[in-house]
Amino acid sequence: MGSVEGRVRKGAKVPDPGPGAEEAPWVMDLRGTGPSALAQVRGWARGLLVSLAPEHLSDVLMVVEELTANAYEHTDGPHCARLTALARPCLVVIEVDDPQRARPVVRQPDVTSLRGRGMQLVDRLADIWGVHENPEGKTVWARLGCGIPMRDSCDSPSG
Repeated sequence: MGSVEGRVRKGAKVPDPGPGAEEAPWVMDLRGTGPSALAQVRGWARGLLVSLAPEHLSDVLMVVEELTANAYEHTDGPHCARLTALARPCLVVIEVDDPQRARPVVRQPDVTSLRGRGMQLVDRLADIWGVHENPEGKTVWARLGCGIPMRDSCDSPSG
């Protein structure tokens, strides 16, 4: 299994992480790697998104890790991970490509199991997530906005 370090795809832009920086997308090649690369994936994402507030960065890192781990667990492994960050509106899109067409499922995990909660976490943390097919398999994506989740209306009655 190859190291992920230094495998940001050629031509991918690595931004100056200052306020308001917009670059899209950043790509990390994950072909030939294994689950031990998850720490490098988190470090890559953390390094690109240093301008995010800590609580938002924490959510983004959890979703990056869960989507990537899901590809390792249920497919032959991810091909790549992509991040797109926008400053206004504050929005991060996470995408993970893998070689299978089978779609992830949000399941009720067995309460005695230590595993099986990844897509539940993604479903709770992301404003919206989904899957689309690509020529080599599928892309699982999630969109996280800063502040009020997009699925909650600003006009929601208080409680």
